Amino acid sequence: MSRSTASRLATQAMNVVRQPIASSSRGYASASTSTSSAPASSSYPFNPSAIIRSSPAPSPAPANLLNPRKGWSLINHLNASSPKSQYAEMFARRSAERLRTGSVVTVLQYTDATKKTVSPFSGVLMGTKKRGGVDTSFKLRNIVNKIGVEMSFKINSPLIKEIKVIKRAEGKVGAIRDLRRAKVNYLRERQGVMTSIASALKAAKK
Repeated sequence: MSRSTASRLATQAMNVVRQPIASSSRGYASASTSTSSAPASSSYPFNPSAIIRSSPAPSPAPANLLNPRKGWSLINHLNASSPKSQYAEMFARRSAERLRTGSVVTVLQYTDATKKTVSPFSGVLMGTKKRGGVDTSFKLRNIVNKIGVEMSFKINSPLIKEIKVIKRAEGKVGAIRDLRRAKVNYLRERQGVMTSIASALKAAKK
């Protein structure tokens, strides 16, 4: 075989090899061109026909919450926006149905977040804090095994199942009477008064 014949065969072989490479590159170019021709405005690249719903604009924060003063602005906002508790009238400042100090109350409270078990606690109403708001709380005291036990409860707590009034403090005489004070912490030192109230509580339960 002469040198000219060998060079001609080599040139033909190179042409045969280059043809599929060019065709594949042309196909890739056409594919990329068709992809780029898709609408660029689609925000979801995997399915151009998908409908993307825009999220609603967040409501602006109240002006009094931007610079709260010791938390009172937040409490006032919650008092205005939160639903009223069913026991709010029972502990309101000027309600005719409010409980007076010295009343005997039983609170049924869930022991955990699952709300499967209930633990009752009965005692004398010692006082109420922050009447009428979402952070309204009250304190009960009782004698358990000759030891004074006090518990505080929030009327808006989700763990409170029910608040029962065993006996209201009314009048100026009797074991359970209106003590005519906002706080009756002096009962801690009056064991005789607590004993009489405890006996009245047992009689009321019967």
